[in-house]
Amino acid sequence: MKTYASLGELPIGDRRRAVAIGTFDGVHLGHREIIAQARAHGRARGIPVMVMTFEPHPIDVLRPELKTTVLTPVDLKSELIASCGVDELLIVSFTQAFARIRADRFVEMIASPPLGAEVVVVGQNFRFGSGGTGTADGMRAYGRARGVEVIAPGIIVSPDGKPISSTRIRRLIGEGRLDEAAVLLGRPHIVEGVVVAGDQRGRTLGLPTANIEPIPYAAIPGKGVYAGRATTRHGQVTAAINIGVAPTFRVGHERDPLRIEAFLLDYHGPEFYGEPIRVEFVMRLRDEQRFADAGDLVAQIHIDIARTRELVATPANGVLGR
Repeated sequence: MKTYASLGELPIGDRRRAVAIGTFDGVHLGHREIIAQARAHGRARGIPVMVMTFEPHPIDVLRPELKTTVLTPVDLKSELIASCGVDELLIVSFTQAFARIRADRFVEMIASPPLGAEVVVVGQNFRFGSGGTGTADGMRAYGRARGVEVIAPGIIVSPDGKPISSTRIRRLIGEGRLDEAAVLLGRPHIVEGVVVAGDQRGRTLGLPTANIEPIPYAAIPGKGVYAGRATTRHGQVTAAINIGVAPTFRVGHERDPLRIEAFLLDYHGPEFYGEPIRVEFVMRLRDEQRFADAGDLVAQIHIDIARTRELVATPANGVLGR
């Protein structure tokens, strides 16, 4: 997949494309349907298939006070989009100036060289143009005047009949309902960050953990203990992950920022402070809780580790930077 960081990077010419447009935060099953339809139309017409997305999230620019969490930072989003089998990815910088483009001018931009959309696929609730005045129906009308076919697939719903949306997934993650979120995402939720030095308490207990500083505005699961996987440049391993404030040792710190600590099962490689790490959350095991002493905590952690081994099978080929 060829990636372009701006419209200005696109090759000059009148090449035609099938284009899926959206923010695509999470690249969930609804997003994948939009991309799949663009791919199908592109292949049928013999033209390249492009995904056009926006960074940062438009809400971060239009409503920064909301501090919207991010399901997929741009590098992860790019990987997931590439897995959908498209030819090109265009990442448009979303700025206040871009937000002021009129709806008709936006359609003119995507219909004209160098982007040259012949068919466009968007979600039914897609909004574009100054003040969000453009709608899928409006884009369809604009498109007809410019020879662009605009398709808005029906809303994809989960098995319970509710629409799949990034907002719903963020809520499920915040509540610790990671198995439900995974159904909507079509994969486990992922948090990326950097390994930082902690208080070394896990090491003294015989259970050294990787303390993770997540990327800004990452969608962090609610307090609790989770079964999952951790991926570093050394490989991928099963991991038991705690999110919380370590109440057994830090009484009175309940309002402190949440810590993410991952115990990497069967990892015997070198230390990797300052290096990137990716954590997948497969299943919530239990609430974070305060124990009477360190011995009770260690006993429970061993139970958590055994449960994690039962729930998680680790692929053998996951390595960051490969």
